[in-house]
Amino acid sequence: MSTSDLARRPAGVPGARHRGLDGLRGLAALSVVGFHLWLYARPDPPATAINGGFDMFASDLRWGLILFFVLSGFLLYRPWLAAAEDGGAPSLVGYLRRRGARILPAYYLALVGSIALLWNARSVPGVRLPSADTLPSFFVFGQNFSAHSLLTLDPPMWTLAVEVSFYLALPLLGLLALRLSRVPKWTLPAAVMAFGMAWSAALIELGGPLTLTKILPALLPYFGLGMLAATLTRKRTFGPRALGLIVLLGVGCQVVLESSASPTLIAFAHDLPVAVGFTALVVLASSARCPALLRARPLVAVGTVSYGLYLWHVPVIWWLRSVGALPLSPLAAAPVVLGLALALATLSWFCVERRAIAWAKRDRPGYSGRPIASMSTR
Repeated sequence: MSTSDLARRPAGVPGARHRGLDGLRGLAALSVVGFHLWLYARPDPPATAINGGFDMFASDLRWGLILFFVLSGFLLYRPWLAAAEDGGAPSLVGYLRRRGARILPAYYLALVGSIALLWNARSVPGVRLPSADTLPSFFVFGQNFSAHSLLTLDPPMWTLAVEVSFYLALPLLGLLALRLSRVPKWTLPAAVMAFGMAWSAALIELGGPLTLTKILPALLPYFGLGMLAATLTRKRTFGPRALGLIVLLGVGCQVVLESSASPTLIAFAHDLPVAVGFTALVVLASSARCPALLRARPLVAVGTVSYGLYLWHVPVIWWLRSVGALPLSPLAAAPVVLGLALALATLSWFCVERRAIAWAKRDRPGYSGRPIASMSTR
């Protein structure tokens, strides 16, 4: 069953929580779009100076990236927990096939589209393109390992390189969880988080290039939080009031951290407070008492095509600018960019993504093993 099918289920029946998760994806994707509009729909992009409340709010819309990482850890770790309880093991072949079908076709479509739209736009303000010799790295998700390709061509794609790394590491973590059946199940997610925090601390202490902050070890605390939430909610439920309070506290602590803490503490803690809040939000969205806002039809519809929206919106911004059709104001540019990016995302969903998902879920002769039944992270 596809994500869109799950999203159509009414509240109050099994699977209704997935509608809330699609709404959460939509919210995260719109947040990231808003952040990049703030960066690039300005007379002199990228505009990163914080001057007033609007700039402070818009700059924090980047938090949508963190929400996606937490959501991935939460959704993809749950089948391994189930396997650890019943003594089985998810099918590695099935897992890789489904992850590949969900991520690769739309990614390569957007990659080729970005090259076609932008390769001759190198002189356009705000546009950053990779060098010709580093362009092939995008096809193997290696763009984060070079300063000449990182955050170029289609900047949000750097997170896909991290996601793919997590997809490849997760079976190893899952098998480790199966072997550590006698220790508390929260131990492994906690260890994942600790390793990521130690990595960030070492970078602060020893220094290092930007590329080392854009690879999986640096982002492990966010995935680990999602894994921890999947562990803690496996056999217990949490009330919506408690979860809502954690969301508010996480966001509030993040705002205080960014406005008053020392640069060293900010660098070490980074976005962990808001990530904790988002973890509670993911749990709330997946529960039977998901807020009505996250189940609203428009937000669920955006969530269904959120992966394509995520991939296409920056190339759309830059292309519109290259042809002189981008309003140089984030608010004025929003409807123009969203209209075109959502149209491309919808085409990507119906023509590519949904077909690939259906292909990956077909039964195959000789297929055995416990299937991994996870939803997409985008």
